Amino acid sequence: MRWSDTGYLISISSIKENTSILKIFSENYGCYSGLFFGSSSKKKKPDLQLGNKIKVHYNSKSEDRIGYFSIELIANTSIKFFNENIKLNLLLTSLEVISKVMPDRQTYKGVFDDFDLFIEKLESDNFKPYLIWEFNFLKKMGYGIDLNETTLDSKIKDLLLGKNVDFSFDDLKIIFNLNSQMISDGLVDIINISNFKNRLKILKYLNE
Repeated sequence: MRWSDTGYLISISSIKENTSILKIFSENYGCYSGLFFGSSSKKKKPDLQLGNKIKVHYNSKSEDRIGYFSIELIANTSIKFFNENIKLNLLLTSLEVISKVMPDRQTYKGVFDDFDLFIEKLESDNFKPYLIWEFNFLKKMGYGIDLNETTLDSKIKDLLLGKNVDFSFDDLKIIFNLNSQMISDGLVDIINISNFKNRLKILKYLNE
């Protein structure tokens, strides 16, 4: 089984001195895990930063066996936010949410494009694009709610629909809590929301 695609590196775990397992969020194949050889190489280190946008090539002897990746860097995403702790945490949180919520090897229409747009908006904003992205991502994963059936304030609904309205940090906290409830209700049998360690920092930032 072979394929090539564009994707984002969402997790990496070392299994041997020079070998790691990468998890890639790809445009046309969804989330895939595979072996990567040479991960401790100084030459490869810059390419293996979480959040990097990459050209990925996957090769496996069969669909039932884990394959291996080769990658080419398209854009070093994390370096854009290296000196901005809040934005860097929002990036890492988005990768954490994708990794834990999105089923492996399944594709969902528009999810990759939505993430591309979120990364673009994160360069000039922070909490708002993240929380709206997270709401829409959870909705596309099947954990969303019908805004017409909620008692949310119209301003909150407009925010979630992407409309340009004035908002406060309290409004953002409402959306954060709404998303948290969607995660808790939808994934209660799979994962505890407390395991989203980077995500827990967002509320701390919102309360400062």
